[in-house]
Amino acid sequence: MCCADTCKQNAIKIIEDKNGLWYPEIDKNKCIECHSCEIKCHAICSGELIKKSELINYIPRPYIAWNKNTTQREISTSGGSFAAIATQILRNGGVVCGAKIENNRVKHIFVSSEKDLPLIQGVKYIQSNVTGIYKQTKEFLEKGTTVLFSGTPCQIAALYSFLGKKQYNNLYTAEVICHGVVSNLILDYHLKYNHASQIITFRTKSLGWGRDTYTSVIKNGEYVILNKKNLNFFYDAFKSDTVNRPSCYKCKYANIKRIADITMGDYWGKTQFIEDEKKGLSLLITNTIKGDNIITQNKQLILTKAEWKKCLPKNPRLYCDKHECENISITHQLHNIFLYTPKFFAKNFIGPRFTKRNPLAYIRSYFLIKKKKKINYRVEKELIKVLTKLHEL
Repeated sequence: MCCADTCKQNAIKIIEDKNGLWYPEIDKNKCIECHSCEIKCHAICSGELIKKSELINYIPRPYIAWNKNTTQREISTSGGSFAAIATQILRNGGVVCGAKIENNRVKHIFVSSEKDLPLIQGVKYIQSNVTGIYKQTKEFLEKGTTVLFSGTPCQIAALYSFLGKKQYNNLYTAEVICHGVVSNLILDYHLKYNHASQIITFRTKSLGWGRDTYTSVIKNGEYVILNKKNLNFFYDAFKSDTVNRPSCYKCKYANIKRIADITMGDYWGKTQFIEDEKKGLSLLITNTIKGDNIITQNKQLILTKAEWKKCLPKNPRLYCDKHECENISITHQLHNIFLYTPKFFAKNFIGPRFTKRNPLAYIRSYFLIKKKKKINYRVEKELIKVLTKLHEL
């Protein structure tokens, strides 16, 4: 969506297509064919910005982290580390940019006070609309305001592409470990199948951190956690790896060479922090000196150095993509499947759950598991290569 912010003629709009994906639409009457949008977009999609970051002489450092503020940690998806970093920026007069749920879609906004911070906490599994946000970021930076910009790696790359060659010492970037964004239609039908009107969170801690993948919604005017596996259509579809944005399958940023100052995600490795695991642990990776300084100087964070061999295995998108899944993707058929097939078929074909009680879901799950065995084998080989490379640094 960097293209829309780049266009000085306002010739580009970001629209949602019939399959629930955001795409640019060009007004040919306004377009002067300057190709600025294409230049910016190519820099993002090609991954060339990662190569530029290689010039920085810094060895990435992984940390296990959690927030001392129990309230912030409780409403966070993992250890609340992003909230701790954001609080530090806000208390020093800066602003924070992050993703907010609004009208069952996700959009990026800026917050300038701690009371609004919960709006941008918590993981979101669908693509955020960032139209206009890169322009706003530049305006803040030019005024000298400190900015913490959070998003997916490609959104961080888009920001750098939009800003151009100029370096801003008052800009901090934090990327999430992204497994690919899911079509908006998956959320729409998840709500429809559960007779809910609004999504509140994409993942709760109702059973403790990492023990459930339940969504919380508004149903019949009340807050409800959909805590039964047969109600979890969204996550079943998400884990199938067949309903992602097509470009996500060959993501240039699923790479151990990261684009942001800080990489954030769940820490899934074994630790000695048994009690704290129940409340949520974050994995923080600092990719620049600036990123390392901001977290090591944060008095609200508890940090422990992590080992690559423990934090990488269950976070494969840190070092390799899943391009093989492009061959089993049904993202571009979602509209037709939902519209022209019975609910029973659509639900179990798109979001299959591995259970012998449902023959269709079982066969579909078995098919996907078999297809993904090749991916798992490649992931294991990539992991060995990456660990060897990191050990040599």
